[in-house]
Amino acid sequence: MASFNVELNNKEINFQEKEESPDGKAKTGSEEYNLFLRITVNRKHARIKLNYAVQKKHFNPNPKEYKYIRASHPKHSVINQHIDNKIQEAKDVITKLESKHHVVTANTIKAEMMKPASATFLGFADNLATSIKDNDQVATYKKYNTVIQKLRNFRKEEDFYFEEMDPAFLASFETYLKKQGNSINTINSNFRTIRAIYYKAIEKGLVDQSKNPFFTYKLKLNNSVKERLTEDEIQSIEKLDLKGDPLSESIRDAFLFSFYNAGIRISDILQLTWDNVKEGKLIYKMHKTNRVHSFKLKEKPLLILKKYNGRDKTYIFPFFSSRFSYSDPAFLHSQIGSKTAIFNKYLKYIASRAGIKKKITTHTARHSFADIARQKTDNIYNLSKTLGHSSIKVTEAYLASFDEKAVDDTLDSVFK
Repeated sequence: MASFNVELNNKEINFQEKEESPDGKAKTGSEEYNLFLRITVNRKHARIKLNYAVQKKHFNPNPKEYKYIRASHPKHSVINQHIDNKIQEAKDVITKLESKHHVVTANTIKAEMMKPASATFLGFADNLATSIKDNDQVATYKKYNTVIQKLRNFRKEEDFYFEEMDPAFLASFETYLKKQGNSINTINSNFRTIRAIYYKAIEKGLVDQSKNPFFTYKLKLNNSVKERLTEDEIQSIEKLDLKGDPLSESIRDAFLFSFYNAGIRISDILQLTWDNVKEGKLIYKMHKTNRVHSFKLKEKPLLILKKYNGRDKTYIFPFFSSRFSYSDPAFLHSQIGSKTAIFNKYLKYIASRAGIKKKITTHTARHSFADIARQKTDNIYNLSKTLGHSSIKVTEAYLASFDEKAVDDTLDSVFK
């Protein structure tokens, strides 16, 4: 059974506010003594220094109802409330230690009370998301904000400390997301965002690396197949006569331009301007990574450029207009999203016209190029650079879903 008391420290005296007698000497009894909370468990003591110091005349060593500071002190109510709060904090620590089956001693209570205040996960995540938004990273901000809101719903708006995010917490959250109808791949994406937030907190010294729950907690991805086209299917799209349908024709041409230029992402296709074409090369800054990418234009993409030359002074393809400014990141993000939806709708129609039963999206041009390129070259470093990836590991992960072709080739070579 723990007990609590408040005492004055007889060794540490605060002389900052002494009263002086007419002769310049301190008046007797004007010294201020630091207050300490004494915690006692099984006759063993531990002391915690409080935030106040008082003169002896204001201190009541035998209080009733925890009134340690007499009413004669001008701040008696504030100091007494501080003492009450500290005693309650000590009691709460005891409850916490007992709930975790830890040994309760005066020193373990003191150690727990003296720990630096822990950062809360949602509070830190909100600040991080705001800084991402301030840096105009709209897509990343929306991704973070979505995950943060899912955690809020899971916790019923209650914040939590980083230390509470252990493998059991993550398993419970995963179960919650599954019940909400989230797919395994969506859940995996959400957890990668949570892990990124956690690592950023480690980087800032807010949480100990050794407590990282992602050391042991792993998620498995569904092996979703990246749809891609063969060279024959690309040619069937290329041969389509779409002259009576200018929008379908422009989307087809932009899709082919992407394929023949190492699978340029739709966010970059939309923003390509004639300034990006210089001396037979395409030079542009990738929207996703903000890195400059450059390569030589081959015959077929040059023919597509010739077809659109002179139609607009700014943009190569007729999806963005020079009449509008896309400098606002939020507006640009929304425009990319809406144009992508239109692209995907028309690509479905184009595939049908070409007799292709596969589901084609804006990503298909990139997937198709990567798959055809890897079959024609064994230099993964060059392929990685061509795709604009940050590392070979990224390329290897990207190509992982194409591996059934490698399996088939191996079986064919064994069982000829």
